[in-house]
Formats: sequence, structure tokens, C-alpha cells
Amino acid sequence: MVPRLALLAGVCAGLGWLALGPLSTTWQSRVSQEEQTAADFEPLLLRAGADGNSSGGSLTAAGIRADLSFRVRSDEHDSEQQPVLRLWPAAAVAETPVSLLTDTPLLEHVGLSGGTANALIQIVELDLDNGSPEVLFSQYSGGAHCCALITVFRENDQGAWQTIDAGAFDGDIFAATEPVPGHGHLLATVDNRFLYRFSSYAGSSPPPQFLALRGDQIVDVSHQTHLRPLFEEDAQRQAQRLADHHGGEVNGLLAGYAASHARADRIGEAWPVVLRLYDRDSRWGLESYPDDCEYHGRDCGQEAVVRHPNFPGALAALLREAGYIPEDMVLARQP
Repeated sequence: MVPRLALLAGVCAGLGWLALGPLSTTWQSRVSQEEQTAADFEPLLLRAGADGNSSGGSLTAAGIRADLSFRVRSDEHDSEQQPVLRLWPAAAVAETPVSLLTDTPLLEHVGLSGGTANALIQIVELDLDNGSPEVLFSQYSGGAHCCALITVFRENDQGAWQTIDAGAFDGDIFAATEPVPGHGHLLATVDNRFLYRFSSYAGSSPPPQFLALRGDQIVDVSHQTHLRPLFEEDAQRQAQRLADHHGGEVNGLLAGYAASHARADRIGEAWPVVLRLYDRDSRWGLESYPDDCEYHGRDCGQEAVVRHPNFPGALAALLREAGYIPEDMVLARQP
């Protein structure tokens, strides 16, 4: 399972390594504030690190300027870079250079220190209920299979900017996308709850997952009807992976196979396959904690462990808890 990581925000660095200079503006949107509104402009994206840009830059749209820069801390052993996101009203900085010594941004967010510059910012419309687009910040935490840390900044009805921790996700950093054109931008990822749940990381085959911003909450919208074709495609992919599978860990693959079929309203077709093919000797995933323990950092103790008699029972419980099937749906535990 990919652990939930706490993001570091508002960290004040020591003056010995904080470089107070003009912000880099290696890329600047040329679309004016008057030409774009919160609802109809194309998202703007700036990535630093993998694309060869190690200094950051600026994005401007819909009255917002987002600056991404990096602080460098060095000692005799190593050198680390720490991304910093600052938001400014675009009109206030259109003609006058920003001074970090005298000017106060609308918001400042300080990310984690790391050995390389690997972060992105995006101005994107995620919440149509407020009057401005959102700013997405993503940074790689480092470590095997982990993690893309996603933070979203949203202007509320009072004009104050809120910080929303969207979570930590397996893999490299990513921006919001529009998986189905005309239906809005979402965080498109895989359901991390299926990683390591019934097999190793390599043996896991998580289904897609789509998250949306609703007010100040990140919610799973994978059940929405317009996304069903994407799960139908993944159900075909999972079925092919299962057909090509020969030996080794099968339960992690079956879990993703059943989940995508459930989202495609085809669990009745998939479940007999699960019952026929699952590894009856594997005990991986037969013990689990309730969702509020695993994903919210609670120490629930051994008394909270849920024990399932076999893999089909454990998988059915996960599908219910994660919203893939109705809570009252009964799936057979034996063929």
C-alpha cells in the first residue's frame, strides 16, 4: 500500500541557504487576463526537472500568477533543492517585478527538499463553483514506487486561498487531465488501495481511479456514467493480462480484473473467473484494518484487524468498502 504522506507547508528556511533574488520567468503565458475566464481557458502547465528546466518559471491566467522556484541548501555532504510555489494577483505584477524582500504573495507553499528538482505547477479549472481556476502543485517524494504528492490551491467565496492536500499517489508527478472531453478536468491515477493489497507491487494490477475537486474536498468520481467506457477498456486490458499470466502471483491481478469489471457493470461476468482462478494457498491480504485506520493514520491496534477466510471474501469486502459494488451485494466466497 502506498502510505499517506504529510505534506510540509509554510516552512521557513534558514537565512544561510535562502536565496532572495528575482524569480525565474523562463516561461510566461502570453494570454491576457481579459481574454480568459475561469471557465473556458485551456490549462497551463509548467514542469521543472525532467524536462530540462531546473530553475522553475511562471504561469499567468485568469488574474493569477503562479511562480515556481527552488531554494538550494548545501552542506559538506550533499545539496538539496526545495520547490516553492507563490501565488500573486496577476494585475499587481504585470508591470512591476516581484520583490521577495518587500512583497507579500497571496499564498506561499514550500515543498519537500530533495536531491533533484522535480515538481510541476498547473493552472486548471477543477471547481466550477468558485470564481477562479485552481492551482495544482505536484512534487515527487522520492523512494521506490512512491510518491507523487498533489496539493491543490483554491480561492473560496471570501477571496482567501485554501490549501487542499489531494494525497500521495504511486509513480511520478502528474497534472490534472480531461479523461472524457467536455466533462471537466480530474486527477487521473490508479486506485492505490489495490497496490500491495493481495500481492507484491509487481503482482498488483490496480484499476484506474478518477478524483475531482468538490468545494474543499477531493472526492472519488470513478462511478460516474461517462467514465464507464474507460473502465470497459481497462476490463479488456485486465482480461488480456490474466490470459497471458502463467504462474506466480495471480490474486493481485484478479483484484484489478474484478474491480474494473465492477465499474463497467460486469461483476457478474468476472466473479466466476475470480472463484475459479484464485490462489487458495496465498494468505496475502486476508487480514486488514478498517479504512479509517489505514488511510487516516489511526493506530487502531490488533483488536481492529478484520480477518477474512479466503481471498474472494477479502476482495469482496474491499470492493464494497471502496464503492465498486453496493454494500448489500453478496458475492460468493466459493465456486
